[in-house]
Amino acid sequence: MPEAVVPGTGAAGLVTPIRVDGAFDDPGVIRRLVQRNGPYRTMVSYLPASAVRGGPPAAGDGVPAHFRATWAAGGRALVDGAGDILRNPRLLRAATQLLGTEVIPNTVAVNVTAPMPAGHIHVDVPSFRGADRDRYPMQLLQAMAASGLFEDWRVAEAGAVWWNYQGPGGAYDYWPDGLDGPMRSEHPPFVNSALVADNNRMYHRIGRIGDPAAAPPVFSAAAQISHHAGGGWAISDTGRAPVRYGDRDIRISILWKAQVRPGPESGAAAPLTPGLIAGIISADLTRRGVQAPGRMPSLSDQGWLDRVHSTYYVPVSTATP
Repeated sequence: MPEAVVPGTGAAGLVTPIRVDGAFDDPGVIRRLVQRNGPYRTMVSYLPASAVRGGPPAAGDGVPAHFRATWAAGGRALVDGAGDILRNPRLLRAATQLLGTEVIPNTVAVNVTAPMPAGHIHVDVPSFRGADRDRYPMQLLQAMAASGLFEDWRVAEAGAVWWNYQGPGGAYDYWPDGLDGPMRSEHPPFVNSALVADNNRMYHRIGRIGDPAAAPPVFSAAAQISHHAGGGWAISDTGRAPVRYGDRDIRISILWKAQVRPGPESGAAAPLTPGLIAGIISADLTRRGVQAPGRMPSLSDQGWLDRVHSTYYVPVSTATP
């Protein structure tokens, strides 16, 4: 039976994360599943630059060697074998314990990372009743969460992160008591452990991966990483020779998410609509003295989204350790 920490409430009102040891019956099956299902695209190609705290990379800096694929969405497996991950009973039990109520697993994403500097400190993109990443821009959802205007619609969600990595660096850094509290870390060797937390509220990041004395290669957002049958990984990028790594150099993680089962939809908890979202934000912008369009804005209008995002979404200080 995997050991788990009994959850409590931290100083910032966050629920204490739960560590799950022995998350999968055979971690080698998961690792081989990841190896077979490439290539994987850069994380930057999935997210708008404004979706990452700390901002986009400077011109010429390239993007980090962080690659991702979605294996399950909306509670439905998209890749053969992902259904077993989605329905993992140990993660489901820990998520139920974390939130204190029944949850429904809905998302599985795979992260494949090569040597790179520490990632940006961030919280995951949240979901609201009637508004999630399947229907609305991530930029908008981040602004909605940061504004505090949509808490009546926020969907409670537990996120588990499982790792497989035994090389240098590669820690998972997190702030369970908020950014004013101490940073905690899970360190390799990672074989078959997971941490279950409210990642939509708890700040976290990937620590530096690889030898700190080695300068990581520069990649564009179009780069992809693939595993080769003979062993090892290769990153291909337009106009550049492939960059190759051994299996030990590559950090694999699985992101698993589950949401609280929805109750009766009434009053303020009724699902959000585009008009309601735009109306609530526009009214608040007016109260703040922020110029808003005279007509009802479109939620896909990039200029309006940029204004909303910059109004509510404050970057984490680069001085944070």
